[in-house]
Amino acid sequence: MYKMRKVILTTGGTGGHIYPALAVADRLKLKGVETIFVGSTERMEHEIVPESGHRFIGLDISVPKGFKNIRKYLKAIRAAYKIIKEEKPEAIIGFGNYISVPTIIAAILLRKKIYLQEQNVNIGSANRLFYKMAKLTFLAFDKTYDDIPIKSQDRFKVTGNPLRIGIEELRYATERQKLGIGPNEKVLLITGGSLGAQDINNTVMKYWEKFCAEKNIRVYWATGNNFNELKKVLKTKKENDRIEPYFNDMLNIMAAADLVICRAGALTISELIELEKPSIIIPYGSIKVGQYENAKVLKDYNAAYVYTKDELDEAIKKAFEVIRNDEKLKKMRIRLKPLRKPNAAEEIIAYLDIWRN
Repeated sequence: MYKMRKVILTTGGTGGHIYPALAVADRLKLKGVETIFVGSTERMEHEIVPESGHRFIGLDISVPKGFKNIRKYLKAIRAAYKIIKEEKPEAIIGFGNYISVPTIIAAILLRKKIYLQEQNVNIGSANRLFYKMAKLTFLAFDKTYDDIPIKSQDRFKVTGNPLRIGIEELRYATERQKLGIGPNEKVLLITGGSLGAQDINNTVMKYWEKFCAEKNIRVYWATGNNFNELKKVLKTKKENDRIEPYFNDMLNIMAAADLVICRAGALTISELIELEKPSIIIPYGSIKVGQYENAKVLKDYNAAYVYTKDELDEAIKKAFEVIRNDEKLKKMRIRLKPLRKPNAAEEIIAYLDIWRN
């Protein structure tokens, strides 16, 4: 009797970890592979994953600090061990974050095939802990090799970040047409990503009159959580400007944009590369998050301008300057081309040792 192949994917906590895992899971499903997602019962994956049509098993996991949380973590390893024993997957793929650790440890104990995927330029601590025990670790950026001892480099493959199905079909002209954007209009997308962007929002507010005076610039502004504080801005916005906490059609807007002001989350960087979008990047300040290294990938190619949170005024002024300069925008788009790594999810799946009978 034919046994359906099965793969467990594990990660959670933030969209930057969850969406690449879902991109791989979606394509595995299309190939007839059963996918099971193991994450935390308390973080956003417990809603996002089932809504995306994948089976989800939640573990009670907290950051392993303090005796109570360490005990909880050990219980999570035991629970993950039981899940893997019952489900008998052909492989386990970890997408980083402390949430993936119990499942990866259980997989090692059960001698299962393990694969890892790293979204950022710098390898996160969970993946750093396990890459020597994984069959392969998939990298988003070539620059990550700088971070890896030479003797271990054959354990890694650069595939790019797995992005949502359909992104490769998005076209600038088509998406602009759908959004009703005129030929003389420039589109500026402002977004702070899942880590929020109060400092970016405050600076945009400061220059809001100038944005309103620019009749040929249409602004799409995803404010994040402090949307209600900015509601007074809505009263003065131009008719076609869109200001919302989050855009469900974010990728379509990005495809239609001439310039993007954003953070440097790994997925955002990969989407900018895939859609060839010039950008003004203000990395999230925490060193732990590693956004500056992500931004540097584009800066080194002169495909983006990067500013710190202390240089936000300069960043907004630069946005006004660049969006009017067609020649500059064109050059920035061209410089992104060599960075493109389409079909990352397909490539990852092809490398999985699950296809032999």
